[in-house]
Amino acid sequence: MEDFLEKLQKTRAGFFSRKRLTFILDLIAIFSIFYAIFIIINLEYLLGKQGIPSSIPINIIPPIVAIIIALITSTLLHKKDKKTNIIKLIENKYPELKERLSTAYDNRDESNTIVDSLKTDVSGSMVPVSPSMLLSKGKIISKIMITIIFLAGMAFISFNPQDLQIPQNTLDNVTKAITGEDQNNTGLIDITGRPENMDNIGAKGSGDIFGKPKIASIEGKNIDLTLYTGDNTGTTVSDYNPTSNQFIKSAAFPVDVLGSNVSDGGYSMLMTKSETEKQLINKYAVERSKI
Repeated sequence: MEDFLEKLQKTRAGFFSRKRLTFILDLIAIFSIFYAIFIIINLEYLLGKQGIPSSIPINIIPPIVAIIIALITSTLLHKKDKKTNIIKLIENKYPELKERLSTAYDNRDESNTIVDSLKTDVSGSMVPVSPSMLLSKGKIISKIMITIIFLAGMAFISFNPQDLQIPQNTLDNVTKAITGEDQNNTGLIDITGRPENMDNIGAKGSGDIFGKPKIASIEGKNIDLTLYTGDNTGTTVSDYNPTSNQFIKSAAFPVDVLGSNVSDGGYSMLMTKSETEKQLINKYAVERSKI
């Protein structure tokens, strides 16, 4: 009469053993994913730049971190497994045991003609009940296949990291961009004069023309841009004065007075005129311009 309790216990044990299998499969799959990611982003190199104490082998840190993440994630995914009601699960899977199994279990300590008969019927109905029917075989097989794929991918990446890893110089540039090291490390700055704003001296600072940095980087080459104030030697901007007039003064009257033969050689003839004639021609040209 108590045979149904033994069958129920075996079914429960088989069900939870399969749940543990899915937990292990999820654990391996998640570990494979994160460890592969750590290899790709070259976590070992990044940790080495952070000054990890030499007593701690840096190469074991990524797998340890991946295991911890996998354990936490798998535990969260399966935290409700232990709370699974096997009796309700069996009754939903096998409608002929609906309410009968739970009633027999609730009265397992009772013994009378009706209860004993119910236990006997339930025990006979539980013969086809199998843990494999409670947890889909397809679900377990799919988890196994996914785990194998992830595990194989992780193995391939770990054996060929040089083909898939992010280059170290790229990681350095990203790290500098995140930490702002490029903006803070501007190199040597030489001020040859007193700038107008001492608080903004630097690559992006303001000041007068002599207060700017003397070094500029153009296409990877440092160019000296220092401007000297002209102490003792040299010439400053304020000291500059033209020594001679570079331009030739034009004539006081238009070259082309009548628009005819003056522009093609008449100018030399015009210059031979007397001063009175030149003034007359000039006055004539001015009057014509007012028409």
